[in-house]
Amino acid sequence: MKEYETDAHRYGQKVRIDFSTNICPHARLEGLQQHLSARMDSLFHNPEIEPNELEGNLSEFLAIPRECLMVTRDSKEAIYLLAQLFRGYASIIPQPTCSLYVDACRLHQHIISYEKTEELTHLKEERLYWLCNPNIPSGNVLMKGFMDYVVRANPQYIYIVDQTYENYTREPLFTPNDVQRLTNLVQLHSLSVQYAVPGLRLSYITACPSIIARLHELRQPWTMSPLTVEAGLWLLQHGQDIVPNLDDRLAEAARLRESLAAISGVRMFESKCTFMLGCLNDIPAADLHHYLLHQHGILIRDCSTFEGLNSDFFSVASQTPEENDELVQAIKQFMEDKK
Repeated sequence: MKEYETDAHRYGQKVRIDFSTNICPHARLEGLQQHLSARMDSLFHNPEIEPNELEGNLSEFLAIPRECLMVTRDSKEAIYLLAQLFRGYASIIPQPTCSLYVDACRLHQHIISYEKTEELTHLKEERLYWLCNPNIPSGNVLMKGFMDYVVRANPQYIYIVDQTYENYTREPLFTPNDVQRLTNLVQLHSLSVQYAVPGLRLSYITACPSIIARLHELRQPWTMSPLTVEAGLWLLQHGQDIVPNLDDRLAEAARLRESLAAISGVRMFESKCTFMLGCLNDIPAADLHHYLLHQHGILIRDCSTFEGLNSDFFSVASQTPEENDELVQAIKQFMEDKK
């Protein structure tokens, strides 16, 4: 199973609490639901060939030129379009991270490196750097000052910075407007993740006008359903109060991480986001996954399929305080039973 595939749909009613998805829980989506219910007749008509109205509104919302952005069906479409645009390039993909980058680059015949020093000296000069920031599954965030310096110092390379989870951290990151001064910077963003509506599948790319123009030539027509466009337009106007307060969520995530780290045999890694990476002391994460699911109805993410991680690694995303406490107690019991 690919690491970007989630388990929740496989287990159905067995799952009471889902820690495997990084999406913010308990968003207030009633207004969006009511809006879409009143727009169901849009399904009886063809949508725009390209989502021009949504792109225009998004341009105003972000205060960047229209020619610097393109809406995509989801992050996957964005990643595959970029891999197609730069077909045959050398792609440097530091690990562990989202495997979609590797899959897309293999499809379009890139030379792939996992950033090994001995490889970099021999790679062709036509290079892409794929950087997930904040990174999945760790929640690690690269400093904006460092990122800015690297991109400016290497104008001969293209840097694709996936900021899908940019709204899940307080760390400084590139803004969409930065693509106007950094012509070798491409950014990926997600309205679906920002507003906690993963089934919406709505993302966008920001980049210099020449790259966006070439991407438009590759994009297939009618990729966006009318309800998706309606949802996007509504979110840009009304979405500011949908997601619970980020500072509160980050504080609760830090509490969860500290509580898990206090369990004997569990190691937790630093995270700047609401999701985090952990590992067990020589115990397969698959065993913990199975125990939590079948004994407690709790779903976590087994990270053994990530390149660079072994079978001991797992990740969780913070939920409510009560749910987090339940997870901590369940893992504590699992580790005690293993002694």
